[in-house]
Amino acid sequence: MKKTLALFLVLLMAVSLAACGGSNESGSSSGSPEAGSKDGKVSIIITNGKGEIATQWEQAAKDFMAANPDIEVEAISGAVGETVNLLDKLTASGKTVTVAMMAPDAIVNKYKDFGIDLSGEKWNADTVYGVKDASGKVAGFPFSIEGFGLVYNKSVVEKAAGGAFDPYSINTRDKLKALFDKIQASGVKYPVAYQTENWSVANHYSTQFLNQAEDPSAIVEQLKAGTFDLASNPVWNGYYDTMDLLASPEYNKYGERPLGKYYDDAHVSVGKGESAILFNGNWAFDSLKAVSGESFGFIPVPVDNNPDNPLNNKIAAGPTNILVINKAATPAEQDAAKKFLNWIVYDQKGQDFLVNQAQIVSAFKNNPNKVTNPLGAAIAEAVQAGKTLPFSSNYVKVEDWGNILAPDIQKYIAKKESRTDLAKVIENYFKTQK
Repeated sequence: MKKTLALFLVLLMAVSLAACGGSNESGSSSGSPEAGSKDGKVSIIITNGKGEIATQWEQAAKDFMAANPDIEVEAISGAVGETVNLLDKLTASGKTVTVAMMAPDAIVNKYKDFGIDLSGEKWNADTVYGVKDASGKVAGFPFSIEGFGLVYNKSVVEKAAGGAFDPYSINTRDKLKALFDKIQASGVKYPVAYQTENWSVANHYSTQFLNQAEDPSAIVEQLKAGTFDLASNPVWNGYYDTMDLLASPEYNKYGERPLGKYYDDAHVSVGKGESAILFNGNWAFDSLKAVSGESFGFIPVPVDNNPDNPLNNKIAAGPTNILVINKAATPAEQDAAKKFLNWIVYDQKGQDFLVNQAQIVSAFKNNPNKVTNPLGAAIAEAVQAGKTLPFSSNYVKVEDWGNILAPDIQKYIAKKESRTDLAKVIENYFKTQK
């Protein structure tokens, strides 16, 4: 009798465990709440790689769930400065990320098989920044627009200029040099604080030459084919002529020793008005505002002395973080993810989250909000005025430029490598990228 009862209890427990571990909506047999169905709701994970907006990201998920009670959202953010890829880490732990934030180049490189086709989504009509995969389909939702150029301290430059200053008036290299001379004459010994971190001099500054083509990827393909001669290309040379000016001992605070960890010092110098100009993006405002109440703007990076050259009159800007929906998610999860993207674009709380709370420049023309960050505002104004070039870093493998090519660019800055040799290094790299 005791054996029979014990066997009955074992069977009863097995049935109970099977019921708890039954398949859910995602097809998983674990019954975990990370993705799939939970209490009759569709459950999804959305990841954020911008750690500085982690609090806003979590609040956005709460506001979205309030408007969509049939969807459960787990919002996960990476820490500021975290080097471990958040998507990789979560996937390795067995979680299915439904919406992943990633860099635009990832959907044609590392994660080319990850995302679904978003070409038919309504929001495409309200932006020109949908990011396409290798097949030409929109796979990336443009979450943030950022830009880079010559960041300048307005009060220092206006003092040197003798009044109101139009940053777009500096549309030749000679005019930039003349501005440096005026800044020096006003009492600022070093007009430029030129930082030389690998990402700054490589995948940001040194990719700008790609914008000489209407489609920057066309030049990338020529480089891969070995048919683009950098050393004889006037635009490629022009940007390095301008880099020589920015890094020169005459104007650069670090000119005598141009290589070093100058990021913080450069921002303190420009923030306090001890220098006037640095090369960076709108993300630099967080560092600048920490030391000063000054206002800042962008000057385009001139490539030559032709004032009519479009490259001299525009700022590089474009999507730097995109949201991609996982094709491994179930149809129900993908639909929930699409609702989240539409919420960002069309819901008032979604619009408010993006611009007012997260201080992100919206890629969508229907968003009525404006960022208060002056560098972000300058980018938004450039976008609206049509004074932007593509964000050239989006067309290369960012990690490769930072790790493989940056050391040679830094050697060039330190005058330990010729420009001809640098051209060969970059060309040889692209020939391996078939």
